[in-house]
Amino acid sequence: MIGADVSHEVRNVLSVIGEYAGLLDDLVGLADKGRPLDHAKLRNLSTNIAKQVRRGTETMERFSRFAHAADEPLASFDLVALVENMVALVQRRAALAGCRVQAEFSPPAIPVRGDPFALQHLVFSAIQAMLESLEKEEPIRVKVARRGPEAVLCVSGPAAGGEPSGRISEQLSAAVDKCRASLETSLADGVLSLVFTIPIQ
Repeated sequence: MIGADVSHEVRNVLSVIGEYAGLLDDLVGLADKGRPLDHAKLRNLSTNIAKQVRRGTETMERFSRFAHAADEPLASFDLVALVENMVALVQRRAALAGCRVQAEFSPPAIPVRGDPFALQHLVFSAIQAMLESLEKEEPIRVKVARRGPEAVLCVSGPAAGGEPSGRISEQLSAAVDKCRASLETSLADGVLSLVFTIPIQ
């Protein structure tokens, strides 16, 4: 799923750069016919192309961090950076569902010793489950905090009618077990919260 999202994002970047290249070619063609080059348009095209290159580079760097997490089943890493990376990678999927994912981190870094790929899978699965339970086009909120020897990850958002927490708990049980984590769910005032407690060591 993540691979398809990243592939689509990179295709979009290349498509936009292709459009800018076409505009640049038009300007050069006009210059060949004697019209003076429009330096403001050239500068604007250069700025926009550079912006798209940065966008594509950032997307590929994030995907690389995601993919390489599978290289080491036991590693030391920053949980905040891992969650931040996953939130960025799922933004397109959230946009297709008509919402966005907002992240809040406190403190700025939480050192963890564990399986980074399993934790990425847990974060992705939680956000995906929330996307499937959305009632309104409101943001999904992802919070990470430290509590003693544990980290707490909370994913919350407006839930569909009924009580989906039991189904979601079952859906996420394998990912939770893989991370040696625990999950508590609650539904209050139409907001579903998934609270994961994750051991730091």
